[in-house]
Amino acid sequence: MTNILIVTNSLCFGGAESFSIQLYEKLKQSYNTHYLIFSDDMKILERFQNVRPQDIFSTNKGTRGFLSMLSQTFKVYNYIKKNKIDVVYTSMPPSALVFWVIKLFYKKIKIIYITMHVYENAGKNEITLWKTGLPNKSTDIFVGLSDYLSGQLINKNKVNKEKVVTNRLPVDTQKFSPNVKLKRSDVNLPEDKKILGICCRLHPQKRVHLFVETFRFLENENVLGVIYGEGEEHKKLVELINKYNLNHKVLLRPFIDNISEIIPLFDLYLQTVSGPNLGLVTLEAFSCGVPVIMLADNDEEIYMIEDTYCGQNVGRVSTTDPKIIADTVKELLNDNLDEIKLNCRKLAVEQYSWEQFMKVNDKVLESFNLN
Repeated sequence: MTNILIVTNSLCFGGAESFSIQLYEKLKQSYNTHYLIFSDDMKILERFQNVRPQDIFSTNKGTRGFLSMLSQTFKVYNYIKKNKIDVVYTSMPPSALVFWVIKLFYKKIKIIYITMHVYENAGKNEITLWKTGLPNKSTDIFVGLSDYLSGQLINKNKVNKEKVVTNRLPVDTQKFSPNVKLKRSDVNLPEDKKILGICCRLHPQKRVHLFVETFRFLENENVLGVIYGEGEEHKKLVELINKYNLNHKVLLRPFIDNISEIIPLFDLYLQTVSGPNLGLVTLEAFSCGVPVIMLADNDEEIYMIEDTYCGQNVGRVSTTDPKIIADTVKELLNDNLDEIKLNCRKLAVEQYSWEQFMKVNDKVLESFNLN
């Protein structure tokens, strides 16, 4: 049987980690699958009860960056040899670097790199790494989670186009569904208001301050903003809410594990993250039948969003100007939300399901002729 290894920097709460754990669960159904991290952080397993911490191999050296992980190369190489790993799935450059180096002298393994963000959001070390050509030399297949990201792999990351496969980012359409038992009253949310929501890590790249500032221009008292999240921006957001006297309009709540039950309670979702990214939570909102407003800084980002999502009538695109975001919220609330919500669910089921993703993934594995 083919032996597969999935690798991430850690298992903290994050989109890449959530995606990778779900991929691990899916692959275990057909392959002998392992998981390796360069940290002892496994917090996300609280949301994945079927994955036991003892099933995860950890180097226990933290995730301080490229050099820290690279120092574990010999330990990881021994792990690969011991478990007779055939295929490695990786998506984060620091941990991927270890396997790109190992591939230089242990050519038996196949490496699949799944790009999780756009080139513009890469740090200096990552950009330098791509410029060395090592990722292209050591990777067998690059997976772009959209046509846009596949194009970036070829044009920005400069990888061989023959190695690039497009496979859309999947979402658990059974877990994230419009049909939930939870009611707004169960989580202390009003039944008589329209709710604009967001669930994310409160990190500068998420730009949640734009969510707060939008409510300066939403005069409609019937619209309530709800932020579920924790992180380094929490204090700044509290100060912003107080500064503009928005305590009655914007609720800031701790991150919750039952996000699949919370998102369906929203009327709209506002995706404020920087860059033309395919945020997993965007797809989770669609799967829950919740329209999404996505923000764009330039024509290229607008093109990606319209081409991937909103061109299929599942939300709107706005600039990052809070006043324009507010106008977009008003416009969407005045539209036929019932029809748009149906479009959202249909898009998720037909194009972004795990079933569709695994069909493409199986073809990639078959192309390696490992059996």
